[in-house]
Amino acid sequence: MALIRTFIGFLIAITLIAFAVTNRQTTTLVYSPLHEPLELPLYMVTLLFMAVGFFLGVMVLWINSGKTRSVKRQQRKTIKELEKELESVKESTEQASEPASDFFPALPKAKSSDNSDTQQTSA
Repeated sequence: MALIRTFIGFLIAITLIAFAVTNRQTTTLVYSPLHEPLELPLYMVTLLFMAVGFFLGVMVLWINSGKTRSVKRQQRKTIKELEKELESVKESTEQASEPASDFFPALPKAKSSDNSDTQQTSA
């Protein structure tokens, strides 16, 4: 993919250089009646307007994709919350899958300290 991108970039650069070389004649650019007109090469005027159009297009695209970016941001947040919930459910099922007692696996373990366990076994 990078090779294709490099090749296309190379072709665009060659095209722009060829355009600049063939359009070196000067042209008059009148941008204000109060200032003197500018004498610029034709390729510079053309490439300048192309660059301005490109950046205006990028800005319009960025503004229009704002809703999509916010939806994706919300989806990432929801995915993180669901992954945390899934981890907690996995942990609880792993703890539940362990036998409650060594002696009677079907019975739940008593919620007592280690001292009471040793007292029950010694009695």
